[in-house]
Amino acid sequence: MAVRRHDAVQRTGVRTVTVSIMILGRRPAKLPREVSTRLDRSDDPLAWAELTDGRWAVVTTRALVLAEAAGVSGRYPWHTVEHGRWDGEAREFTVTWVDGATVPLVLRPTSDEVDHFTSVLRERVQSSVVHTESMDTPGGAFVRVSIRRDESGGLLSQLTAQGPLRGDDAERQLIDDLERRARAAVGLPT
Repeated sequence: MAVRRHDAVQRTGVRTVTVSIMILGRRPAKLPREVSTRLDRSDDPLAWAELTDGRWAVVTTRALVLAEAAGVSGRYPWHTVEHGRWDGEAREFTVTWVDGATVPLVLRPTSDEVDHFTSVLRERVQSSVVHTESMDTPGGAFVRVSIRRDESGGLLSQLTAQGPLRGDDAERQLIDDLERRARAAVGLPT
């Protein structure tokens, strides 16, 4: 990593320091034209990684897309993604889903240089989150309501729970109230 420092002295005698950081290293492989032409016209490719199976994982403005010269084999809008995790030892990037039921997507890049890909993917997932509200239920489950933006720009609410839910009327009422507060906070009907 190289750091370039710029100093500027204002008339008041106060010194202002601006630091620019340039990361030196290999540029990611260029996204092949035969793959980029398979993307939806409204998708702007922001980052990509070549995969060991010959496909490319492409982070676009609206979705994570799996593509190859033959076409698109998967498209995952950001509001459906819970999170992604890079395992350097296994050389795998695992994407998990908000619904909790869909099998995680395991991507195996051809290179270990995935920092740009993973950071852009994280930014896109985070950019779909508009607002969150959370609570611990009396039974010990952690419940979160996320208001997220879908591909068309519309807002929707998603409820996720970690831990066992009792399922009784009192707990359901608490969770419904949590969702109403989250929806009301962004102007969605409650």
